[in-house]
Amino acid sequence: MTKIQFKGSVNDKRIEHQIKLSLFSFIDDGVRIIYSPALDLSGYGKTIAEAKVSFELTLEEFVRYTTNKNSLQKELKRLGWQIKKKSKPYSAPELSSMLQNNDYLASIFETKDFKKYNETVALPL
Repeated sequence: MTKIQFKGSVNDKRIEHQIKLSLFSFIDDGVRIIYSPALDLSGYGKTIAEAKVSFELTLEEFVRYTTNKNSLQKELKRLGWQIKKKSKPYSAPELSSMLQNNDYLASIFETKDFKKYNETVALPL
């Protein structure tokens, strides 16, 4: 399988912070899924390219909505992220923690043939 080339930035006037995000790619009922457990977001399609575009749109809408509602940091905290006021303000939860707290991710590990990728995305500060 080809490595996912992921754009992951959102056009916004705010300062952005680059983070590494783990993505899991797998097939479920004949559909290609790309899933980010740290954000609990997914995209899907018949091909990896379609799933990538779907995930990018989902991520863009998530960031746009939470930014407009001033709830991005609140949502990240709910998902287990550490929020700091330093040069690296966002830290995603550890994979081991997500496996314990996310039944969907645990089922992917137990039942799916998946590929894990680390991609850089930009989140507004």
